[in-house]
Amino acid sequence: MKARNIIQILVLIILVTGSIGCTNNSKKAKTKDEDSKQEQTKEPTAKHANRQEPELVYDDKGNLIERHAYSYRKTDGSVRSFDSYYYSHDDRGNVIKEVKESYLPDGTLNYKNINYYTWNDKNLKTELIFESYNADDELQRRARHTFKYNERGHKIEDLGYFEDGSIKSKIILDPDETGALRSEEYIHYNEDGSKKDHKKYYYTQYGLEKTVDLMDK
Repeated sequence: MKARNIIQILVLIILVTGSIGCTNNSKKAKTKDEDSKQEQTKEPTAKHANRQEPELVYDDKGNLIERHAYSYRKTDGSVRSFDSYYYSHDDRGNVIKEVKESYLPDGTLNYKNINYYTWNDKNLKTELIFESYNADDELQRRARHTFKYNERGHKIEDLGYFEDGSIKSKIILDPDETGALRSEEYIHYNEDGSKKDHKKYYYTQYGLEKTVDLMDK
């Protein structure tokens, strides 16, 4: 009986020791996996560690009047540009002028864009004038758009213009009572007033349903 008990005890010790060994190996493997995951997360974190938060400036009414921020490349996190924005507001807090100055990493001006906005008494944007300038402050492009809304305040028309004031593009929107689009109709014109293209897009709650070419209709 004693010999049998001794054998049983030895077997029990072997089983317990093996179980502890397996547990330790499992813990080690888990630790290695965790270390590997941490190393994987460290690389992108380190890549973007030196990114600076935008600098924001407000007036005494709480309106944002300046925003200065670096733009970074996704590939290596290097600086693509430094962009400064300047905002002017009306008495209701609507932005009526927005200036963007974009600088290269060496500090030289790359381009400047200016947006001018007009608002109605319901604080709906009725006009946008866009101007783009090069580094020598020479006008490169100018665009003008006007907007119309329905009684609910949903946009129903967007007109774009040539320099002479003639219609360059027309977008007719059909929103439902919640503002979700049921359709959009795009018409682009040549400078002589003839149609360049004409398409209509129909939507459902899941997205674009179909596109219809109305050029020949």
